Amino acid sequence: MRYAAAAGMSDTVETIMNHEVYTVRAHEPSGEVLGMILTLGITAAPVVDDQGVPLGLVSLRNLARAKRDEPVSKHMTTPAATVTSETTVEEAGREMGQLGYHHLVVVDARGCVTGFVSLLDVVRGLVGLPASHPPAFPHQEPESGLSWTPTLPLTVENIDRLARPGPGMLVLTSVDTPDEVLWAEASNDVHARLNSFASGEHNLPELVGQRLSAGQLGFRSASFAGPETEGPSVIDVLLSR
Repeated sequence: MRYAAAAGMSDTVETIMNHEVYTVRAHEPSGEVLGMILTLGITAAPVVDDQGVPLGLVSLRNLARAKRDEPVSKHMTTPAATVTSETTVEEAGREMGQLGYHHLVVVDARGCVTGFVSLLDVVRGLVGLPASHPPAFPHQEPESGLSWTPTLPLTVENIDRLARPGPGMLVLTSVDTPDEVLWAEASNDVHARLNSFASGEHNLPELVGQRLSAGQLGFRSASFAGPETEGPSVIDVLLSR
Protein backbone atom coordinates (compact mmCIF):
# COMPACT_ATOMS: atom_id res chain seq x y z
CA MET A 1 0.00 0.00 0.00
CA ARG A 2 1.29 3.47 -0.87
CA TYR A 3 0.52 6.76 0.84
CA ALA A 4 0.73 10.19 -0.74
CA ALA A 5 3.27 12.23 1.22
CA ALA A 6 1.88 15.43 -0.22
CA ALA A 7 -1.40 14.83 1.59
CA GLY A 8 0.26 15.57 4.91
CA MET A 9 2.38 18.54 3.85
CA SER A 10 -0.25 21.21 4.53
CA ASP A 11 -1.53 19.62 7.74
CA THR A 12 -0.75 21.31 11.02
CA VAL A 13 0.61 19.97 14.28
CA GLU A 14 -2.96 20.10 15.63
CA THR A 15 -3.79 17.08 13.46
CA ILE A 16 -0.96 14.88 14.75
CA MET A 17 -0.19 16.01 18.30
CA ASN A 18 -1.05 14.10 21.44
CA HIS A 19 -3.34 16.21 23.64
CA GLU A 20 -2.79 13.84 26.56
CA VAL A 21 0.35 15.26 28.13
CA TYR A 22 2.13 14.04 31.23
CA THR A 23 4.21 16.91 32.62
CA VAL A 24 6.69 16.98 35.49
CA ARG A 25 8.23 19.64 37.71
CA ALA A 26 11.97 20.27 37.83
CA HIS A 27 12.27 19.31 41.51
CA GLU A 28 10.58 15.91 41.19
CA PRO A 29 12.75 12.85 41.96
CA SER A 30 14.10 11.07 38.90
CA GLY A 31 12.99 7.68 40.22
CA GLU A 32 9.35 8.73 40.54
CA VAL A 33 9.33 10.34 37.10
CA LEU A 34 10.93 7.27 35.54
CA GLY A 35 8.26 5.12 37.16
CA MET A 36 5.48 7.29 35.75
CA ILE A 37 6.99 7.27 32.26
CA LEU A 38 7.24 3.48 32.29
CA THR A 39 3.73 3.12 33.71
CA LEU A 40 2.20 5.30 31.00
CA GLY A 41 4.12 3.59 28.21
CA ILE A 42 5.69 6.82 26.95
CA THR A 43 9.32 7.72 26.32
CA ALA A 44 9.57 11.38 27.35
CA ALA A 45 7.77 14.21 29.13
CA PRO A 46 8.01 18.01 29.25
CA VAL A 47 9.41 19.59 32.42
CA VAL A 48 7.36 22.69 33.26
CA ASP A 49 7.32 25.55 35.75
CA ASP A 50 4.39 26.46 37.99
CA GLN A 51 2.69 28.27 35.09
CA GLY A 52 2.92 25.26 32.77
CA VAL A 53 5.68 26.80 30.64
CA PRO A 54 8.19 24.20 29.42
CA LEU A 55 11.68 24.38 30.91
CA GLY A 56 13.07 21.30 29.24
CA LEU A 57 12.42 17.68 28.36
CA VAL A 58 13.19 14.48 30.23
CA SER A 59 13.35 11.10 28.52
CA LEU A 60 14.06 7.48 29.34
CA ARG A 61 17.58 8.03 28.02
CA ASN A 62 18.06 11.01 30.36
CA LEU A 63 16.94 8.98 33.36
CA ALA A 64 18.68 5.70 32.56
CA ARG A 65 21.64 6.44 34.84
CA ALA A 66 20.02 8.95 37.18
CA LYS A 67 19.91 8.27 40.90
CA ARG A 68 16.37 7.91 42.19
CA ASP A 69 16.47 10.91 44.53
CA GLU A 70 18.09 13.30 42.09
CA PRO A 71 15.78 16.02 40.70
CA VAL A 72 14.91 15.67 37.03
CA SER A 73 16.34 19.16 36.47
CA LYS A 74 19.79 17.60 36.78
CA HIS A 75 19.16 15.32 33.81
CA MET A 76 16.64 17.09 31.57
CA THR A 77 17.47 18.34 28.08
CA THR A 78 17.25 22.11 27.75
CA PRO A 79 15.77 24.04 26.22
CA ALA A 80 12.61 22.24 25.16
CA ALA A 81 11.90 22.65 21.45
CA THR A 82 8.45 24.18 21.07
CA VAL A 83 5.93 24.64 18.27
CA THR A 84 2.33 25.78 18.14
CA SER A 85 -0.70 23.83 16.98
CA GLU A 86 -0.69 25.97 13.81
CA THR A 87 2.85 24.90 12.85
CA THR A 88 2.79 22.71 9.75
CA VAL A 89 3.85 19.09 10.01
CA GLU A 90 6.62 19.76 7.51
CA GLU A 91 7.97 22.63 9.63
CA ALA A 92 7.83 20.44 12.73
CA GLY A 93 9.85 17.76 10.96
CA ARG A 94 12.41 20.30 9.84
CA GLU A 95 12.73 21.59 13.41
CA MET A 96 13.35 18.08 14.70
CA GLY A 97 15.94 17.43 12.01
CA GLN A 98 17.84 20.64 12.67
CA LEU A 99 17.90 20.18 16.44
CA GLY A 100 18.30 16.42 16.52
CA TYR A 101 15.30 16.09 18.86
CA HIS A 102 12.78 13.25 18.88
CA HIS A 103 10.00 15.27 20.55
CA LEU A 104 8.48 18.73 20.31
CA VAL A 105 6.37 20.46 22.94
CA VAL A 106 3.23 22.18 21.68
CA VAL A 107 2.45 25.48 23.43
CA ASP A 108 -0.39 28.00 23.32
CA ALA A 109 -0.19 31.78 22.94
CA ARG A 110 0.95 32.12 26.57
CA GLY A 111 3.73 29.59 26.09
CA CYS A 112 1.99 26.92 28.20
CA VAL A 113 2.03 23.25 27.25
CA THR A 114 -1.01 22.02 25.34
CA GLY A 115 0.34 18.96 23.54
CA PHE A 116 3.27 16.76 22.61
CA VAL A 117 4.61 15.56 19.25
CA SER A 118 6.96 12.66 18.61
CA LEU A 119 9.10 11.89 15.60
CA LEU A 120 6.74 9.04 14.74
CA ASP A 121 3.79 11.45 14.80
CA VAL A 122 5.57 13.65 12.26
CA VAL A 123 6.50 10.73 10.00
CA ARG A 124 2.92 9.45 10.00
CA GLY A 125 1.65 12.94 9.22
CA LEU A 126 4.06 13.41 6.32
CA VAL A 127 3.10 10.14 4.62
CA GLY A 128 -0.62 10.71 5.08
CA LEU A 129 -1.26 8.22 7.89
CA PRO A 130 -3.66 9.24 10.66
CA ALA A 131 -2.33 10.06 14.11
CA SER A 132 -2.11 7.01 16.34
CA HIS A 133 -1.97 7.63 20.08
CA PRO A 134 -2.75 5.24 22.91
CA PRO A 135 -6.16 5.58 24.56
CA ALA A 136 -6.62 7.56 27.75
CA PHE A 137 -4.60 6.48 30.76
CA PRO A 138 -5.67 3.05 32.05
CA HIS A 139 -8.44 2.92 34.65
CA GLN A 140 -6.62 0.38 36.76
CA GLU A 141 -3.13 -1.07 36.74
CA PRO A 142 -2.71 -3.49 39.62
CA GLU A 143 0.87 -4.39 38.71
CA SER A 144 2.15 -0.84 39.21
CA GLY A 145 -0.06 0.05 42.16
CA LEU A 146 -1.96 2.77 40.28
CA SER A 147 -5.72 2.73 40.78
CA TRP A 148 -7.82 5.19 38.79
CA THR A 149 -11.09 6.71 39.91
CA PRO A 150 -14.10 6.94 37.58
CA THR A 151 -14.38 10.16 35.58
CA LEU A 152 -16.77 12.62 37.26
CA PRO A 153 -17.45 16.37 37.07
CA LEU A 154 -14.78 18.46 38.76
CA THR A 155 -16.55 19.55 41.95
CA VAL A 156 -15.35 19.85 45.54
CA GLU A 157 -17.81 17.14 46.56
CA ASN A 158 -16.49 14.67 43.99
CA ILE A 159 -12.88 15.53 44.80
CA ASP A 160 -13.41 14.91 48.52
CA ARG A 161 -15.22 11.67 47.77
CA LEU A 162 -12.77 10.17 45.28
CA ALA A 163 -9.34 11.81 45.31
CA ARG A 164 -6.90 10.54 47.91
CA PRO A 165 -4.34 12.90 49.47
CA GLY A 166 -0.74 12.17 48.61
CA PRO A 167 1.26 11.56 45.42
CA GLY A 168 -0.32 10.34 42.23
CA MET A 169 -1.65 11.46 38.88
CA LEU A 170 -4.64 13.47 37.75
CA VAL A 171 -6.34 13.81 34.39
CA LEU A 172 -8.75 16.57 33.37
CA THR A 173 -11.28 15.73 30.68
CA SER A 174 -14.35 17.12 29.02
CA VAL A 175 -17.49 16.29 31.01
CA ASP A 176 -19.38 15.27 27.89
CA THR A 177 -16.54 13.24 26.36
CA PRO A 178 -14.43 11.67 29.14
CA ASP A 179 -11.95 10.19 26.64
CA GLU A 180 -11.04 13.71 25.52
CA VAL A 181 -8.05 14.35 27.77
CA LEU A 182 -7.37 18.07 28.16
CA TRP A 183 -4.65 18.00 30.80
CA ALA A 184 -2.66 15.43 32.78
CA GLU A 185 0.06 15.77 35.37
CA ALA A 186 1.72 14.17 38.36
CA SER A 187 1.28 15.80 41.75
CA ASN A 188 2.73 15.41 45.22
CA ASP A 189 -0.81 15.81 46.59
CA VAL A 190 -3.56 14.95 44.12
CA HIS A 191 -6.39 15.95 46.45
CA ALA A 192 -4.94 19.41 47.14
CA ARG A 193 -4.09 20.01 43.49
CA LEU A 194 -7.62 19.18 42.33
CA ASN A 195 -9.08 21.41 45.02
CA SER A 196 -6.90 24.26 43.78
CA PHE A 197 -8.46 23.80 40.34
CA ALA A 198 -11.97 23.78 41.79
CA SER A 199 -11.28 27.00 43.72
CA GLY A 200 -10.03 28.76 40.59
CA GLU A 201 -6.39 28.87 41.69
CA HIS A 202 -4.72 27.24 38.72
CA ASN A 203 -2.21 27.74 35.93
CA LEU A 204 -4.00 25.68 33.31
CA PRO A 205 -3.87 26.46 29.58
CA GLU A 206 -6.46 28.98 28.45
CA LEU A 207 -8.80 26.48 26.78
CA VAL A 208 -8.84 24.22 29.85
CA GLY A 209 -9.36 27.23 32.13
CA GLN A 210 -12.34 28.34 30.06
CA ARG A 211 -13.97 24.93 30.35
CA LEU A 212 -13.31 24.95 34.08
CA SER A 213 -15.04 28.33 34.44
CA ALA A 214 -17.99 26.99 32.44
CA GLY A 215 -18.29 23.90 34.63
CA GLN A 216 -17.38 21.63 31.73
CA LEU A 217 -14.40 19.80 33.23
CA GLY A 218 -14.32 16.26 34.50
CA PHE A 219 -11.48 14.53 36.32
CA ARG A 220 -10.05 11.18 37.24
CA SER A 221 -7.11 10.57 39.52
CA ALA A 222 -4.77 7.78 40.50
CA SER A 223 -2.88 7.29 43.74
CA PHE A 224 0.01 5.10 44.65
CA ALA A 225 -0.26 2.55 47.38
CA GLY A 226 0.33 4.19 50.75
CA PRO A 227 3.43 3.63 52.86
CA GLU A 228 1.57 1.14 55.00
CA THR A 229 1.03 -1.17 52.03
CA GLU A 230 3.09 -4.33 52.17
CA GLY A 231 5.31 -5.34 49.29
CA PRO A 232 7.50 -3.38 46.86
CA SER A 233 6.77 0.20 45.89
CA VAL A 234 5.59 1.15 42.42
CA ILE A 235 9.11 2.27 41.52
CA ASP A 236 10.58 -1.05 42.66
CA VAL A 237 8.06 -2.94 40.54
CA LEU A 238 8.66 -0.85 37.45
CA LEU A 239 12.43 -0.77 37.67
CA SER A 240 12.61 -4.52 38.17
CA ARG A 241 11.05 -5.21 34.77
